[in-house]
Amino acid sequence: METSRAGRSGPGRAVLLGATGFVGRGIAAGLLDAGWRVTAVARGPAGPDPRCATVRLDAAQAPAEAIAAVTAGADLVVNAAGALWGVTDAELDRGNVMLVERLVAALAAGPGPGPVRLVHLGSVFEYGEQPPGPPLTEDLAEHPVSRYAQTKLAGTRAVTGAATAGRIDAVVLRVSTAIGPWAPAQSLLGGLARQLARDGAAVEVPPLSGHRDFVDVRDVSDAVLCAAAAPAVPPVVNVGGGRAVAVADIVGLLIARAGGGGRVTQRAGAAARRDAGVSARPMDIGLAHRALGWAPARSPAEAIDALWRHTRPDGTSGGTAAIPSFAANGDTADG
Repeated sequence: METSRAGRSGPGRAVLLGATGFVGRGIAAGLLDAGWRVTAVARGPAGPDPRCATVRLDAAQAPAEAIAAVTAGADLVVNAAGALWGVTDAELDRGNVMLVERLVAALAAGPGPGPVRLVHLGSVFEYGEQPPGPPLTEDLAEHPVSRYAQTKLAGTRAVTGAATAGRIDAVVLRVSTAIGPWAPAQSLLGGLARQLARDGAAVEVPPLSGHRDFVDVRDVSDAVLCAAAAPAVPPVVNVGGGRAVAVADIVGLLIARAGGGGRVTQRAGAAARRDAGVSARPMDIGLAHRALGWAPARSPAEAIDALWRHTRPDGTSGGTAAIPSFAANGDTADG
């Protein structure tokens, strides 16, 4: 069942949760460049862009009333917040489930005048273990493995349940492994880029195996814009590169972009990867094209180039603030 909002008239006021995270920073820039007036919701005092209005709020802890106050009068709400790196199971529940449930409740209770469009970022991790086969479609039964994936799916179901019931106008963008600028240090590629920038002569990586669907984080931002503008939206839409790429090949692209002369060693006995249980099948992104008019515009090589250009010579991120643990959606990482 699609949800729709009549009379949508282009950019207005957008509220962005998770604005200083990996994906959130790119979404903020994309919205601003497209003419949206953006209110960035962040736990720290600094927003992702000086053009944003910034509200300091820990959305994972805030009651629905506080979230309602921030989102009041918005035409668009984007939830790029969520718990991922270095957090407990309880924090996963708060960041990926309770936050979403309170956000849905706040929007459902809003006074109008018309329904605000909610764009919620889900994760390819939600599909979990899938047998070999064709690309992943939105109608597949999910089998999430990790606690992160299970909580992300619970958040997705909170959104889709409310949308199907007609309580809110919303779409979940189920995002594949995002790469590009602002990749966090805890992620495989973000961490490797920092190692290469600090000491390109010798870098260490976890065991590299398998294939993943990779998407440029800037293409994710474009998908959000398309979802905001679409007259009607399906409950869940895949946003990915649409093809499976060897993880080792992506790492090779980054090493080559950094100069390619370093010595790369693999850690022995690394902990289980956070992306364990994710299918090697790529995403079917046909629905995104049909329903939203979106398709990825950038190659993995372009995403890697942007990541490298964004990484400073001292091995730090080029962003304006540290990436928080409550950031964005799943990114290939070790341990």
